[in-house]
Amino acid sequence: MGSRAWVVVTLVLVLVSTLELAFAQETPDSAKHEWVGFESPVSTKLGIDPPSVDLPQNGLPHILLTGYWPPTNEMLRQFSQDIEQNPNGWAGENWEARGYNVFAFFPEFPGGTGENPKGDGDFEVDYQDTSNDWWSLVETIRPIAIVTFSRANTTNGWELEGGNRNYSSTVWPYWSNDYLDPKKPTPELPSYDDPPGTERFSTQPIDEIIAAVTASGANVDPFSTAIDNGRFLSNYIGYHGNWYRDLHADRADPYWTIAAGHIHVGRSTALPDAVLATEVTVRTLIDYLDARLARVEDQDGDGDVDLDDFSRLGNCVAGPGESIPPDNCSTAYFGIADLDGDGDVDLDDVFRFQRSFQGS
Repeated sequence: MGSRAWVVVTLVLVLVSTLELAFAQETPDSAKHEWVGFESPVSTKLGIDPPSVDLPQNGLPHILLTGYWPPTNEMLRQFSQDIEQNPNGWAGENWEARGYNVFAFFPEFPGGTGENPKGDGDFEVDYQDTSNDWWSLVETIRPIAIVTFSRANTTNGWELEGGNRNYSSTVWPYWSNDYLDPKKPTPELPSYDDPPGTERFSTQPIDEIIAAVTASGANVDPFSTAIDNGRFLSNYIGYHGNWYRDLHADRADPYWTIAAGHIHVGRSTALPDAVLATEVTVRTLIDYLDARLARVEDQDGDGDVDLDDFSRLGNCVAGPGESIPPDNCSTAYFGIADLDGDGDVDLDDVFRFQRSFQGS
């Protein structure tokens, strides 16, 4: 124990002298979200509750995409496993051989959104249906990343929300009414007990997605906001995505979720452009996931290699030939702290961390 304490003190002094903390800051912008009719070319799906999913046994992590109004349902079809919604067959298994399974779930709008704005099927534009589908689905898929999509009042915007906010059902400012009684979140829904005003922030690689979509040639206008101020279902499902990620933000969590965020898509975006922007967004997200998974020195999985990570590593230093975690290090953390994978957490791991922290 004495040698371990000496290692901790020494490395703290070294790391403090080189520490540079990184903080993400999104550019504020304002947006109004008004929901108008949109005629959907697909109108056959009647829905399954809870959502049906067939998990492939390929050992790959899962990415979850959700949509609401067109074009956000239309642009996700290739990632649906449902033969009625996607007769061409699921393209999401090990998508583009990138090492991830991509799933999508969304409602259909028989007669268009003017006649049926709630939609039918998975993730109907309804608080109760959205919540019930959400918690059933994420507990089955256990996604490593989440992107929720919905339609905006922009023409062809690709609007990456910096965060989402929870509201009350009874005290102003409260959630806007949906289309079917009960028209607001009700006490049996988990969100009802999450404090109103709670803000949960996107962990998507926002700047990278904006740059990649801009360069793709898709006729969309990518930009970001500080937070979604809407009080309808778009903000509600976006909040759920960030909420789930917050629940599983620790790298030691067996259901670690690296990134989540919401994207508003302009109501007049042409379908080919929406499909292209979706694909570019997912590719960029996968690149980000790959980089985070490879960075084993990031002990807590927050995207930075800093003193918090060193503290976790220091707690797990057991010395050479010791495979039993110290009292203040759980088995899950011990495996993460073993940076070189040799079964021990020792000076070799500490020195590897130091080299990474100093950028060499």
